[in-house]
Amino acid sequence: MREYEKKNKDLTRINTGLTNDKDRVTREKKEAEHEKHITIAGVNGLTRLIESLKKESDQEKTNILNLIRDRDMMSKYIKKAEDENQKNKGELANKNNEISQLKEQGRAK
Repeated sequence: MREYEKKNKDLTRINTGLTNDKDRVTREKKEAEHEKHITIAGVNGLTRLIESLKKESDQEKTNILNLIRDRDMMSKYIKKAEDENQKNKGELANKNNEISQLKEQGRAK
């Protein structure tokens, strides 16, 4: 009878140890699953952030290209206006010369 009690006590201790191990493994598994879900949520958040930054970067790139195009067009228009200005200055000088010559001819008569 004592031997059975001793074996029963040993088996109870082993059973308790196994139950504790099972509970620990279950708890660790739940913690790991919780960490997995947190990690997945973090990765999804980072993915959304990266996509947002990528979209913003593409928009800024488009804006920069538009600004470069506008700058080039403005340079072209400025150059055209400068050329027109020089042409007008030349024509004005010619007209002033003609007026001066006409005045001198009028005095000479």
